[in-house]
Amino acid sequence: MGLFFSSPSCSSEQISTQYSPDFSSIHHSTDNVTSQSREKRSVACQTDGDPGVTEPAIEQLSVVDPYWEVLDPKPDIHALFDDFNKRFFRGLLPPIDLKWSNRLCITAGICIQDNISGKCRIRLNKPLLDLRPRKNTVETLLHEMIHYYQRVRGTSDIDHGATFHFHMERINRESGTNITVYHDFDREYESLKRHWWKCNGPCAQVVRRLADRTPGSKAHKRKCGGEFIKVREPKRMRTGL
Repeated sequence: MGLFFSSPSCSSEQISTQYSPDFSSIHHSTDNVTSQSREKRSVACQTDGDPGVTEPAIEQLSVVDPYWEVLDPKPDIHALFDDFNKRFFRGLLPPIDLKWSNRLCITAGICIQDNISGKCRIRLNKPLLDLRPRKNTVETLLHEMIHYYQRVRGTSDIDHGATFHFHMERINRESGTNITVYHDFDREYESLKRHWWKCNGPCAQVVRRLADRTPGSKAHKRKCGGEFIKVREPKRMRTGL
């Protein structure tokens, strides 16, 4: 399943460890987890050239430390997958078909399993995530990796139920991430709708779309009598001399 628009998430205290018996060894006291999280996090790097400022050691950075936004703003998602597999899933996730996609619309990411082969693939929404900070790519990838883990382990709950919430809260505690069930990237999503049409009939309706497809229907034609005329489109890059 993909990462959609905002909705309240479940608290980890309400989820029993029965949903993930193979991860029972990860439970620690809240105090210990908080202490470990503090040790992993660092202050973001200051870029004003102050010789008194020491850059944090890479191995001490949390996966969403603000310093990554400067150090590696456009990460290699395959390298992230390998790292997160070791850190958060004990290396149990097999290699997967993981790619950026220009075809996803609302979802920031999606994990799909082929009904015939049983193989999974993960797609991340490049146009949408390009408009967001690096941490959102990290959290979206981790979201989809949890779904992949559910399928690899053969859990009956493959959506956003108790098993998903268990691992979501676990990783959030361990890494300082804010993985959620739904996202609120609505402003970025709307900004991607760069093809605009306006009806030349009495309704004068304006329709914005991601794809270059003329809107309209027979019902609209019968009711209004007008047609949609394109009034705006993305600027095309010039090529050649």
